[in-house]
Amino acid sequence: MDIVACPSSPMLAKRIAEIKNLKLAGVEYKKFPDGELYARIESKENEHAVVGSINSNDDLVTFILALEALNGKKIAVIPYAGYARQDKVFLQGEAVSIRAVAKIIESYAEKVITVNIHSSDAASHFRSLVNLDAMPLIGKYYRSRDVIMLSPDKGSLERVKVAASVANCDWDYLEKRRIDASRVEIAPKNIDVEGKNVVIVDDIISTGGTVLEAAKQIFGLGAKKIEVACVHAVLASFAAVKILSSGISDIIATDTVEKVFSRISVAEIISANL
Repeated sequence: MDIVACPSSPMLAKRIAEIKNLKLAGVEYKKFPDGELYARIESKENEHAVVGSINSNDDLVTFILALEALNGKKIAVIPYAGYARQDKVFLQGEAVSIRAVAKIIESYAEKVITVNIHSSDAASHFRSLVNLDAMPLIGKYYRSRDVIMLSPDKGSLERVKVAASVANCDWDYLEKRRIDASRVEIAPKNIDVEGKNVVIVDDIISTGGTVLEAAKQIFGLGAKKIEVACVHAVLASFAAVKILSSGISDIIATDTVEKVFSRISVAEIISANL
């Protein structure tokens, strides 16, 4: 087997190849003046794992072209599965985007591997999906740290519980409490954060709005220090600048989306499932 690196995940592909003692295939990618994309893969192997997150339309098309260029058995490794948030019809006439992506990818690949896909609904549109969980890796990163892990809402509570159990730290979630007809208080349901080091944990940070609102409330309750940790650091619309300018001290993320904040690698858990 050769590992094929897409432009969105070069370092992760290299780490996987090193762990598995496999070769990185030679690749050539380019964009023509009219915007069309091109992919050429140099490999004589009859089995390949194509590694590339879908952070943009170009990433998706390039991934498909890389699969098209290969023969034999193909494994699609999509660490961050873009389009997964459109996992059902919310308004009449909408396309279920992740279903369309799944159909295309699985027309080429015998197996699809991803990490913390957006929802069980998104996962249900694949026939052969291996959905890995990176929350234990976040927990491992914080194992020797004196922190409290908080979910920004009840919806992410189960993820935080997994990370906190590995980190061996306390955990809680932020709950909205209505004080009266015009006032709502947002605070941890059970834990006092005054003077504590807090880590806000979520699966994805996109625009950062949820994290910023959570941090504002936690600082207001006297937290000593706040970091945010996530699997997928999409960080759209200058989210990183907004987050770090708010008083949050750091952003910790995995390399499903390769950013300067990618301190944790998912290479080991992906390698174990190839």
